[in-house]
Amino acid sequence: MESKKTVIFDFDGTLANSVELLFNLFNEHAEEFGYDKATWDEISALRRMSYKNAMKHKGVKVRHLPRMIITIGREMRQRMDEVSPYDGIVEVLENLQKDGYSIGVLTSNQAALVKDFFDAHNFPSFNFIVSEKTLFGKDKAIKRVLKRYELDQSEVVYVGDEPRDVAASHKAGIRIVGVTWGVGGPEGFEKQPPDVQVSKTSKLEKAIKDLLAD
Repeated sequence: MESKKTVIFDFDGTLANSVELLFNLFNEHAEEFGYDKATWDEISALRRMSYKNAMKHKGVKVRHLPRMIITIGREMRQRMDEVSPYDGIVEVLENLQKDGYSIGVLTSNQAALVKDFFDAHNFPSFNFIVSEKTLFGKDKAIKRVLKRYELDQSEVVYVGDEPRDVAASHKAGIRIVGVTWGVGGPEGFEKQPPDVQVSKTSKLEKAIKDLLAD
């Protein structure tokens, strides 16, 4: 790929409003895996915790985590018809492409399913969609994308919704816009702040362009 300004988007919680479905699936499997159900009232407090402390708070056993991820991930893929794009996000992507930016997706979801979601909701064509099956070590996945598409770190911005996205982006040497409408919420960025934080999709385009300004 010819080097030019590129925006890499996370999928779940950033482009696709899958937070409520994830919350419901977590609770639906609580009895099966022996952890406590979550309530919307405690989400703010959970977002302020590290992943390790949040798991401990809900009684999630580390030994159950791999099977939980597989089980919940499988059901999320089966129920993607319950998920919609965030309001205004398609327009943001269209505007970026019109202005000459490359747009890509890095997701742990299945690439084919993500493509089907984009087609169903009239997303513009992405320059690349990369699926990486990783929960930890996301910085390595970002670095692989940079190398594969010959991207200049100074011309790349990541857009994500969790504090681990911030840590991974900075480890990979790129800047990040943190969006508060996803899993992490504004609370999740208190201890791991992104380069720019936005709470509305209407503010996202400007935030990206400001970071990538000459």
